[in-house]
Amino acid sequence: MITINCNQRCSKCSHWKYPPYTKTRLAPQKIVDFLCAIPSCKEFVIVGGEPLLFKNEIQEILFGLKNTDIRTVIITNGYALDRSFIDETKDYHVHFVFSIDTVDRDFWKFVRGTDSYDRCMSNFEYAFKHLTGWQISIQSVLAEETRDHIPGVKRYAEEHHVSHTVQDYISEGFEGYWTPLKDKVSNIPSGEQQCYAAGRNVSIMQDGSVMTCFQQNWMEGCEMPLGNLHTDNVEDIINTKYAQGVVMKMKLCNKPCKVLKCNLKK
Repeated sequence: MITINCNQRCSKCSHWKYPPYTKTRLAPQKIVDFLCAIPSCKEFVIVGGEPLLFKNEIQEILFGLKNTDIRTVIITNGYALDRSFIDETKDYHVHFVFSIDTVDRDFWKFVRGTDSYDRCMSNFEYAFKHLTGWQISIQSVLAEETRDHIPGVKRYAEEHHVSHTVQDYISEGFEGYWTPLKDKVSNIPSGEQQCYAAGRNVSIMQDGSVMTCFQQNWMEGCEMPLGNLHTDNVEDIINTKYAQGVVMKMKLCNKPCKVLKCNLKK
């Protein structure tokens, strides 16, 4: 999570209301070193807020990972996805996920809280022309408010020959104003593992703290981070009894976030 701040005012989320982070930012090289020290690392996802508020840091990370097999995924609303950034990063092992919940110009204002339709769509179109198909996908958030708009986004993705995925909306952790679909739940039998991100994912917060996932502190007794990249190395962070205990609790965790894409068996 490179930042909690955002350049849009989306109604599904309240992250943009948070004050700017004023403490020492984590050096990109610290992240590169951490990832390279994990032999099994396959994918690194940069989220926010809006990640492209920190383009220079992202470019440093991409450069640091260029000789690895690690794929960097950037989830962006597209507002700051200008031509120069696309041109400067397209040759790296990078994948952009465009957050698009509607292609209706009027409803866009409700979703984004700003009149940014033309700028974002122009940026998306440039990306479609200058990036390869495997470097782009579109993700939509499904809620009562967007249910009727998702098919239009799907058609838009098909027209540009890119993948389209749908993420169920949860209000917890986002504090937005949308309505989750009541018929959308993850019914995993009680005898089976509940969260498949356990032991597979780690999350780096903007202050350098490392968690098993962004919602780790929702679990009782797991409020403390596993460590911090400002001061700790990989072994200090993931090979402790505390970390092992968090992973075990995470496997049994039955919080609302279990409907998110990180909780996939495959």
